[in-house]
Amino acid sequence: FAIVFPCLLLNYFGQGAFVLSHGGKPTNPFFQMLPEWALMPMVGLATAATVIASQAVISGAFSLTRQAVQLNLLPRIEVQHTSEMQSGQIYMPRVNLLVALGVMLLVVGFGSSSALASAYGISVTGEMLMTTILLFVVMRWLWKWQVATALALVVLFGVIDLGFFSANVVKIVEGGWVSITVASLMGLIMWTWIRGTRYLFDKTRRNEIPLDFLASNLLKKKPQLVSGTAVFLTSDPLSAPTALMHSLKHYKVLHEKNVI
Repeated sequence: FAIVFPCLLLNYFGQGAFVLSHGGKPTNPFFQMLPEWALMPMVGLATAATVIASQAVISGAFSLTRQAVQLNLLPRIEVQHTSEMQSGQIYMPRVNLLVALGVMLLVVGFGSSSALASAYGISVTGEMLMTTILLFVVMRWLWKWQVATALALVVLFGVIDLGFFSANVVKIVEGGWVSITVASLMGLIMWTWIRGTRYLFDKTRRNEIPLDFLASNLLKKKPQLVSGTAVFLTSDPLSAPTALMHSLKHYKVLHEKNVI
């Protein structure tokens, strides 16, 4: 905040002053306002910054997808942990492939960064507006703030975000529809997965036996015990795992120690 923000502010103000001083004619003020000897070093610096930013986007895609999977908003996707010390350092091959394909399609489809600006503007301003809306939800129901206090802060940011978003709405036809389409597709996938898993859970739950009921029956009629420890994975700790029931049904035995 103490370094990046002032630098960005000075840079944007400098570009604005350069455009105004040249009658609004410069097409690329960031590079045009540089002296000739500094042009190539700045191109190299901008390229390095682009690589760093793209890496941040990729890492963010991995983290967001993993969180969505953990919240049961998306189906399970392969996660590779690339560090023995940091649990958050992950790699997701399928997400990486989808991001690569998406980037290539956007580059080929739009052809230039100026044409891509419309889709970018809708994405950024839409994300800002949604963040403000979700901030109100967090402040009101998670942090238990008063409605007036939460609204005062949200309105302050919301007016600014809504202004930016409204300015970009006119660019939907020029390419902003791509961002809206991708967002709608992701929302549809999440909605379908949530509805499907909820339906499957309810149907499976009706056929499952409560774990307490199974334990009481096993105490009355003890099965043949075998040495060792068995681990049964389940997303419902109140019901007997399906694998455990199949083990009792087909093998007629129960391990001495069972971890559910």
